[in-house]
Amino acid sequence: MKIFLTLSLCLSICFTVSAQKKWKYKIKIFEHSGKRHRGFFYAAEDNRLIIVKSNGDTSRLSAERISRLYIHRRGIVAPLAIAGALVFFVLAVESPDVLESAVLIFVGIPVGVSLGLFTGELFANKRFYKKLEAKDFPLIKSDLQRYTELK
Repeated sequence: MKIFLTLSLCLSICFTVSAQKKWKYKIKIFEHSGKRHRGFFYAAEDNRLIIVKSNGDTSRLSAERISRLYIHRRGIVAPLAIAGALVFFVLAVESPDVLESAVLIFVGIPVGVSLGLFTGELFANKRFYKKLEAKDFPLIKSDLQRYTELK
């Protein structure tokens, strides 16, 4: 019994620590030259943005090179799409009629996924900045810092 409690305590600490490593906002940056950068939004300064790529590399991009920014919150769209599909799946399982169950599975699940995706996109916290110049960054810095990990 002591081993089980110790093991469960260790697992709960591990899951708590790993949950704190999750990034909240993803960013996609387009340069004037057409080059694209993707990653997690770490910090915003007056003259540059700092992003962390999925492989752990840190990139510092100067404001003169950036033309567009797309920022969105992670982890809200997929759970709502799954929930929409599960609603129709549960209705299909509880239905006593076989034909109705088949219709709910083959038609209802794609409709549920679509409704979940649509709802998730409505509630996803997104931000778009287009036609940026270097002089714009000090003006939008306070707004960008709401989406960064480093406050």
